[in-house]
Amino acid sequence: MAGPVVRKAQRSDMPAVAAALAQAFDTDPFMRHVLPERDYHRRLTHLFAFEAYTTPHGTWVAIDHGRIAGAALWALPGQRSNPLVTLRHLPYLVRALGTALPRAGASFRTVARARPKSPPHWYLQTVGAAWPGRGIGGALLRDGLARVDAAGMPAYLESSALGNVPLYEKFGFRPTGEIVLPDGPTVIPMWREPRG
Repeated sequence: MAGPVVRKAQRSDMPAVAAALAQAFDTDPFMRHVLPERDYHRRLTHLFAFEAYTTPHGTWVAIDHGRIAGAALWALPGQRSNPLVTLRHLPYLVRALGTALPRAGASFRTVARARPKSPPHWYLQTVGAAWPGRGIGGALLRDGLARVDAAGMPAYLESSALGNVPLYEKFGFRPTGEIVLPDGPTVIPMWREPRG
């Protein structure tokens, strides 16, 4: 039986991307820390809609049984966010965070400050599979890392789900330390040198 098929996301995919990632991150420690508990799943879907719409050129989806079953959102080297696109999709962020915006913003800034500025690298902002155990996450990682390696560049990610760290290590990522959030989870930054 054929596994998931990975392709570049299209704009029309973004609602399905947000839904798949919200399902994938339902128990994620960082998301549980920054989002209010009330209407958590709806808020999480809005947060991933904001992220997907503002990362359109670095989004790939995994199709499994005809449906978007997961996605990988990459920030590409030299890619800058478009302020107009961010502003247009800001309502998703407001719906996601509401009055928790200042606290969540502080957590996002803490993680962002720890992100390496050089050398140039691909940053895996988010990767998730709506249905674990079907090879969806692995397919997304293999596909993205093949592009990273073809470009001869390193890659970086963070994980607050400590159980995922060994999985990322299998793909060549290595922990570089810890990011400890006040009253929140510990986030593990991970770096991968190019292969081949």
